[in-house]
Amino acid sequence: MWPKISIIIPTYNSEEYIKACLESVSKQRYPKDKIEALIVDGGSTDKTKEIASKYPVKIIHNPRRLAEPAKTLGYKYSTGELFFYLDSDAELVSRNWLSSLVNPLLKNLELAGSFTRYYPKKSQSAFNRYLSYSPLQMWSMLSYLLPSLKSVTVWKSREYSVIKINPDRCPPIGLCIYRKSLLKKIIKNPDTFNYVDIAIPIQLAEIGYDKLAYVEKAGIYHQRTSLWHEFKRQKRDIKVTYLPVFGKRKFNYINFRKPKDILKVFFWIIYANLLIPSLIVGIYKTIKYKDIACLYEMPANLFLTDYIIFLFLTDKNSLRIVNKIISKN
Repeated sequence: MWPKISIIIPTYNSEEYIKACLESVSKQRYPKDKIEALIVDGGSTDKTKEIASKYPVKIIHNPRRLAEPAKTLGYKYSTGELFFYLDSDAELVSRNWLSSLVNPLLKNLELAGSFTRYYPKKSQSAFNRYLSYSPLQMWSMLSYLLPSLKSVTVWKSREYSVIKINPDRCPPIGLCIYRKSLLKKIIKNPDTFNYVDIAIPIQLAEIGYDKLAYVEKAGIYHQRTSLWHEFKRQKRDIKVTYLPVFGKRKFNYINFRKPKDILKVFFWIIYANLLIPSLIVGIYKTIKYKDIACLYEMPANLFLTDYIIFLFLTDKNSLRIVNKIISKN
């Protein structure tokens, strides 16, 4: 008996991607009456809602427009036993995607959720493909700072692997199917809950639900258009979602209170600015994946690293963070 799954898709002027996203959901070989697709729209002024209305979805208005409130709003309206947040610019790779990710949850009741990796798509931009060769779509600095999926794997079969979440340090797992019964244990009041997807595994692990299924073969396509767009993404992440709430976030790429983490950052800055090592890695990846897009390795490492340093040094919150760290040490 397949469980009902609620798929929450936040949108705002998403007409360029929403059709492909909903097509991938509607084509699933999963009981149609067990799929609840909720479009949480932030007041789109393009054809997003018109396109979405052609599919078996429920459209919910999101007065705050942003994706984070949309996730929480979708959670309030969801009625499935399983809960899945999906980006509007993402696609499920195969028709068996849902069943592939739900199967481990049926077989192993210890699992809190199930997720897969990102894959490159030929029609994507070169930069998009370069990022998507990373299982969690991370550029190299983030992969260097955080644990790999392999390092947190505790059990493996032909169908899926089991990973164990360490609340102090874990990979950034975002698009994951969760048991809603477990989400209820951490989301006591949806109206005040700040749903940050990569923090959910940590919050669940803190109360004892620390195992997830990793279904590598299933795959997701996700749009990350260009290096220039990544600059804007990094600016938003640092200026809006990281520095202003430093110390309150569950998920952090760096623990500034650990000298080892700070030292790793310094080593990375030197590595990225030496250029040659990144160029060699880019050539190696190009040969490995047979895709010239991997030559983005060197410029991505150099420009994104130095831009992040610039953002950190010029932000008013940086001095407050440094003083806070010094006072606690």
